[in-house]
Amino acid sequence: MTPNLSLIWHGYVSLMFAIDGMRSQSTPPTFGATSISPEVTLAGLTEILAQAKMSPLHFEADDITPLNKARFNAFGRQLEAHISHTCHLSVSGEFQTVLEQLVSPAPALVSLSLRKRSDPYTLPQRNIPDSLFSGTAPMLTRLELVGYSFGWKSPLLKGLRTLEVLTPPLQAALTLEDWLAALDQMSQLKMLVLHRATPAVSIDNPLISQPQRTVILPSLTHFTIIGSAKGCALALAHLMLPALISLQVTSVSESQDDIRSVIPYVTRNAHGPQDAAPLQTILLDEEAMHVKIVAWTVPDADAEVCDLDTLIKAEASARLVLSIKTYTGWLTGTETAIFDAVLSQLPLNAISTLSAQNNTRLTKEVWLSHAPRLTMLRRALLVPTAVRAFREMIEEDAPPSGLPRLPQLTKLILSKVSLTALRTYHLRDMLVKRKEHGVPLEALDLGTCIGTERAIQLLSEVVSNVQGPAETLMVGKSAFFNWERRVGMFDEEEEHTDDDEYDDGPGPWYAFTDDEEDYEDEDEDEDEDEFSDYDDE
Repeated sequence: MTPNLSLIWHGYVSLMFAIDGMRSQSTPPTFGATSISPEVTLAGLTEILAQAKMSPLHFEADDITPLNKARFNAFGRQLEAHISHTCHLSVSGEFQTVLEQLVSPAPALVSLSLRKRSDPYTLPQRNIPDSLFSGTAPMLTRLELVGYSFGWKSPLLKGLRTLEVLTPPLQAALTLEDWLAALDQMSQLKMLVLHRATPAVSIDNPLISQPQRTVILPSLTHFTIIGSAKGCALALAHLMLPALISLQVTSVSESQDDIRSVIPYVTRNAHGPQDAAPLQTILLDEEAMHVKIVAWTVPDADAEVCDLDTLIKAEASARLVLSIKTYTGWLTGTETAIFDAVLSQLPLNAISTLSAQNNTRLTKEVWLSHAPRLTMLRRALLVPTAVRAFREMIEEDAPPSGLPRLPQLTKLILSKVSLTALRTYHLRDMLVKRKEHGVPLEALDLGTCIGTERAIQLLSEVVSNVQGPAETLMVGKSAFFNWERRVGMFDEEEEHTDDDEYDDGPGPWYAFTDDEEDYEDEDEDEDEDEFSDYDDE
């Protein structure tokens, strides 16, 4: 068995390599590692590579720059000399001239990763030369490019199974025709990641609504696309993805129209006959100028989600992740309208768990519109901003069919809700109404909420299984203790007060996390701690 050699070259300072032990074909190889001193000479490196002879080479070079001209040139010469038996090549830094000199074929190359060190939008721009490997790398199945543009007509693309293109230079305008022609040659492609690497599109491009040509990617199972809403819509409009089982779309919106253009193409690829199970979990995530919808084909996939980190972790197994944001502002209610449009086009009949997270705010009308298709929903989680509309929907009279809304709903989780006296009474009214409809709630989880013993007691009179917070309030603001305000049921005509708006949840998840211009939620300065302003009075 031929030994493997792995080289890791960090900024021309240190070098590590490992050689597989020589073993018979029936014995698995083992990997040992030896460190070379930072003072390793160019002659020493040449000797190491000479001893390796034609062993399959795994070459990783980090932070490559031409600051040390001698070592930079040596790196280029050694790479060119051994490219014929290099099977994995990963280089980061500034190495444009090395690429221009790398013209020998790479018959053994399986994986290639090229990453620009500095901001990909700064000059000078970096491009993959057409002469790279003389266009010959027949074994290449994985290509990752960060900050590099390349010709989509390159023969290196044909056999790829994984292609990741992240933030290419802005000058690298890509035509729809070249993009489709290239993808049409990638019949074996299984994973595609495009970060601002979609074809150029005009604002009123008719090809979005009336594509003249589509390309089928028969093997693609995972597709991630990040870009303008129009760009994402144009790309998705021209692709047929019969094997897709994971779609992640992050689009930046500039107007109401571009939002409407991308949603139909996302939802048509959110589920299909290739999926082994229907969509069973859905999560809604909202804050100012940012909306996200995540869906899974398994129940309770959202069970561990409580913040941005846990959401990102859960998204790894999602069937659909759709994120829409803007940096120019939306009209009031746009976030709710996006939820409504997406939910209208997704198959909801098998959804069993639903979470309204972060600062999600739906309207009663949206809940009423989609409730008839949520017949299998058994558990819902609501943040403070989602509670009121949900409660108003539950309290509505039964529909003409006589069947109660959400007939399978048995568990409700309220996340970080401040249970003032007024809110507690309103929640109790909802639970009583639910019971009158013949579908009583079996479990109410208030574990992350703030409230008094009296609040938990009142709700326990209607729901047998109530999980209260670990500690209840003994003293605090009057809104939590003013039980004299009413002793019976509220009049249906009673006017809602500010305390019933549920606007006092935790701060936004995404503040100061975006790569582009960050925005600050108007209420952020009030969130000094998780529940500091639980009284709206």
